Amino acid sequence: MSIHLEQEVTDLSERRMRLATVIDDYADWLDRQHGIDAERALRLADTASALRQDKLVVAFVAEFSRGKTELINALFFSDHGQRLLPSDAGRTTMCPTELFANSDEAPSLSLLPIETRRREESLARLKHMPIEWSRLSLDPGDPRQLQESLQKLTETKLMPAVEAIEIGLWDNEDPSERHQLRADGTVEVPAWRYAMVNFPHPLLQAGLTILDTPGLNALGTEPELTLSVIPNAHAVMFLLATDTGVTRSDLEIWHKHVNRHSNYHVAVLNKIDMLWDELKSDSEVQAIIERQVEETARVLKLPRSRVFTVSAQKALTASIRGDSALRVRSGIESLEYLLAHQVIPARRDMLYHSVSGEVGSMIDESRVGIATRLKRSSDELIQLSQLSGKNRGLIEEARAALQKEKESYDVTAAQFRVIRKMLKKQGEHLMSQLSEESLHTICEAGRAAMEASMTTRGLTGGIRQLSEQMGSRLHYATQLADNMVDTLDQAYIHFYHHHHLPKTQVPRLDLGAYRNRLEALIRETEAFCRDPANLMLEKRFMIRRFYAGLADEARKAFNLARAEAERWLRIALDPIMARIREHKQYLDTRLASLQHILENMGTLKGRMAQIKGQISELRNDKTELMRIAETFAG
Repeated sequence: MSIHLEQEVTDLSERRMRLATVIDDYADWLDRQHGIDAERALRLADTASALRQDKLVVAFVAEFSRGKTELINALFFSDHGQRLLPSDAGRTTMCPTELFANSDEAPSLSLLPIETRRREESLARLKHMPIEWSRLSLDPGDPRQLQESLQKLTETKLMPAVEAIEIGLWDNEDPSERHQLRADGTVEVPAWRYAMVNFPHPLLQAGLTILDTPGLNALGTEPELTLSVIPNAHAVMFLLATDTGVTRSDLEIWHKHVNRHSNYHVAVLNKIDMLWDELKSDSEVQAIIERQVEETARVLKLPRSRVFTVSAQKALTASIRGDSALRVRSGIESLEYLLAHQVIPARRDMLYHSVSGEVGSMIDESRVGIATRLKRSSDELIQLSQLSGKNRGLIEEARAALQKEKESYDVTAAQFRVIRKMLKKQGEHLMSQLSEESLHTICEAGRAAMEASMTTRGLTGGIRQLSEQMGSRLHYATQLADNMVDTLDQAYIHFYHHHHLPKTQVPRLDLGAYRNRLEALIRETEAFCRDPANLMLEKRFMIRRFYAGLADEARKAFNLARAEAERWLRIALDPIMARIREHKQYLDTRLASLQHILENMGTLKGRMAQIKGQISELRNDKTELMRIAETFAG
C-alpha cells in the first residue's frame, strides 16, 4: 500500500468529518437563533450521521483463479507483512467477502451458512440477524491466529446433489458441471454464503470497504450481488489473467454482472509475470503485454486507459521485502494512482454534492433571514430616531399606520391558513398513494402473477406489473406535489407584493431517481430472461430467487420514495411559515414598542439602545453564518 493512497483515503475521511462538523455547527447556530424545529434538527442530524458513516466501496470481480484476493492483499494489506486473506493455489476465498472496520465491535469474522439460501430473507436483512451467523474472534496482534481463522473463507462441503440443485448451486443439465457429481451422489459446494471481516486496518478505519466476489457461479446464484451490492460500489476492479486474456466465462461475467451495473469499472490483466521471459528482451515482453491490453480493450469495448496490467503476487512480495524495483515492475503503482487520483476524488465530490443541495439551501435561507432581520431592525431604528424629540401626535400616527399594516397582514395570513389546511389534505392524499398498504398490495399482486407461471415469461410479467404499478403511483404523487407547489407559490406572491416579504422558492418533490430505478429493474429482468442459461422451466429456484431480489430492490426504491415524500411534505411549508410567523412577530413587537413609548415618552431612547444591541448581535450572527457557509463550501 502506497503512502499516497493511504493519505488520500485519510483525506477523504477527514473531509467527511469536517462536513459533518460544519453541519453540526450550523444546527447549533440555528438553535441559538430562534429554537431549531424538530424536523430541521432531525434532517441535519441524519445528514451529519450519514456523512460520518459513509464508506468508499471498492469491489473486485472475476472468475475463479484470476488473483482477486492476492490483488486485495497487495493493494491494501502489504504492510501487514503477510497475506491477510488466503490466496494460495486451490485455497482462495469461496464466498463473497466484505472487509470493513467497525470500532464499536471487536475484530471478528462472521460467516453465513450456505443453507440460508433456502430462506426468503435477502442478504441485507440477514446482516441484521446475528443469530444466523457463525462468528469467530480475530486477534490482529497474532498473525498465526489471524491466518488460521481467515482460512475459514476457503472452506467447502459436500452436499447431496438434489439439495444443491434445489438451492441453485449445481446444474445437472450443464455438461460442464456433470463431472462434479461424486459416486455417493454429492457435489462440493462452498460452506459459506457470505463473509464479513471486521478488521482494524487504517484504510478500513478511514472508511474503505472492500468486496471480494468470487466466480461466475457465486454471482449468478446471488442476484442481490448484481442488483444491489456491485451497482452500489464506487469502483469495480474486473480481473483477467494476462496469459489467457478474455475467456468465455470472463466475458459472461463482464456482460452480466459488471459492464451495465457498476458506476466506475476498469479491467485489470493480472499475472503479467507469467509473460516475463528471460529469453526475450524487456521491450519484446512489453510488446506482448501491450497486445493483450489492446485486445482486452477491444473485446470489452473499453478505452485503453481503463485497462491495467499487474502482477499482484510480485507486488505483494516486493512490498513485504522492500524491493522497490520489483514493485515498479509489478505495475501496482498504476492501480494505486487510479484509486488515489480518480476514484477517491470522484467520491469526495459526490459526497459534497449529495449534501450541498439541501444543507446549502438551508444556509441560503438563513442568510436571507438574517439579512431581513437586520434590515427590519435598522428601519425601526431609523424611524425611532426620526421620532425622537417629536410630539405624541406624530408617534400616534406612526403607530396607527403600523396597526393598519398589521391588520392587512393578519387578513392575508388568515387566508393563507385556509390554503394550508387544504394543502394538508392534499398531502394526506399524496401519502396514501405511497402507503405501506398500497406497497403490500402491489407486491402481492406481482408475486401472484409470477407464481402463476414459474417461468421466465411469468417472471417478466410479475416484475413488469410490480414496477409499472409502483412507477405510476410515484408519477401521480409527483403531479400532486407539483400542484401543491404551484398553489403555495401563488399564495406567497401576495405576501411578497403587498407586505414586502423576501422572495422564497418552494422546493419541488423529485421522485425521478426512484422511477428510473424501477425501470432499470425491468431491464434487469429482461436481460435475465434473455439469458439462455435461465430459459429452462426446471430452474424454478433461480426464478424465485431472482424475483425475490428484484422485488426487494423495488420495495427498497418505493420505501425511499415514500420517505422522500414525507420529508418533502414536512419541509415544503417550512420556509414560508417561518417567514410568515417571523413577520407577524416583528409587527407585534414594533406595535408594542410604539404603544409603550406613547405611554412613557422617556422609554424611546431605551428602545433605541435595545435595537442597537440587537443589530450588533445580528451582525455577529451573520459573521458566524458566513464562516459556516465558507467552511461548508471549502
